[in-house]
Amino acid sequence: MKYGQTSRTRQSGTALIIALIFLLLMTVLSTSSMRNSMMQERMTGHQRDWQLGFQSAEAGLRAAEKYLSDTPVLPAFNGTNGLYQVNAANRPNWTSGTPSDGNGYAAYPETVPYVAQQPKYYIEQLDSIRPAGTETETGTPVTEIYFYRVTAVGFGGAVDGSNNPLSSVVLSTVFRSR
Repeated sequence: MKYGQTSRTRQSGTALIIALIFLLLMTVLSTSSMRNSMMQERMTGHQRDWQLGFQSAEAGLRAAEKYLSDTPVLPAFNGTNGLYQVNAANRPNWTSGTPSDGNGYAAYPETVPYVAQQPKYYIEQLDSIRPAGTETETGTPVTEIYFYRVTAVGFGGAVDGSNNPLSSVVLSTVFRSR
């Protein structure tokens, strides 16, 4: 009788090495996928914050335009209460590296939800014009047309450690009087 002998062959461990390589590849792929997801989430958060700031600044522009069209007699543009002459030195400057509020601004009259600060704006009176082809010699008074530059700043919802907004959007438009 012959007894069954099992042949002992040497195993070289190639299956283990291949499994470890696949495990390493899966780890690298999952790590890069996770980083990509986190980057996209951050970009989406920044985009949302910018959109909040944009909509807030747009609300400030509309409030200023409503003020200009609803106020029967506008006060003097003397550098107070957010009313300035064109390019006045003491007007707010929100677009430079060190933004300032100048002599003051007008605050948005309502509450905008989810923003770090409420929007604010200022109005500059530009030169008036007379429509072409009108004469003052005929005895009919000519109504001058006034133009105003409205500048508004809106803020996003994110804040830093000092509770300052992380994003701001500045919009400017030219508005024609009635």
